[in-house]
Amino acid sequence: MPAWVKLMKESPTLVMLDTEEIERLQGPLGHLVSIRFPRVQRLLNHVGEDFLFLDGPDCSHLPREIAKLDNERGKVKDPLGKKLDEIRRIAWPSPYSLRFVVARRVQKSRPLSLSIFEMLDNPSSGLNDDAQEDLAGALRSSAVEFRYLSEMKPATGYPEPDVVLDAEKTRQLVGEIELLLSESNENRSKLTPGLVGRLQGILPVLHHAINKGLYVWLSRE
Repeated sequence: MPAWVKLMKESPTLVMLDTEEIERLQGPLGHLVSIRFPRVQRLLNHVGEDFLFLDGPDCSHLPREIAKLDNERGKVKDPLGKKLDEIRRIAWPSPYSLRFVVARRVQKSRPLSLSIFEMLDNPSSGLNDDAQEDLAGALRSSAVEFRYLSEMKPATGYPEPDVVLDAEKTRQLVGEIELLLSESNENRSKLTPGLVGRLQGILPVLHHAINKGLYVWLSRE
């Protein structure tokens, strides 16, 4: 299963839920929340410096969960009900591009902001199956040094968790690739020409992402 480096652009904030609205939504969820509303729960519970996102399959289930939650609220078209409609709208699968719902909330006392990552048509690059196997061999003794590059090794299960990198993490991935390709790397001679060529092809895509303020999605498909 090839590992692709694809670029995604984040929208402005589309929905903002304050702490009172979050509490009002968590009330009707009940004790079976993890079974009945797992994606809604992940969004409402998110707190941290980093962002949380629902990938394509999870995102596609979110509109149905929102509809069920709206029904349990009695389909009240108050300001909160309108926000639920908007969340359902932004999560609705697009026939034109892949999108992820993104949640940001630095502290529990702060509002929860929702936006979307939308995949761009180009540029993209990646590793084919042979290059992935070569990469796994190259990183066998030093995977800790190559945290993000290791995400491009062959999948160990299905589905593999999606990884989206911001600018800082993209720079780290660039550094990891450059370190692996550098002449000072004691294992440089063990890299196959195919792997070297693929990694060199990825670097311009990553630099483009950094320069344009885009996110990098490490996907397997």
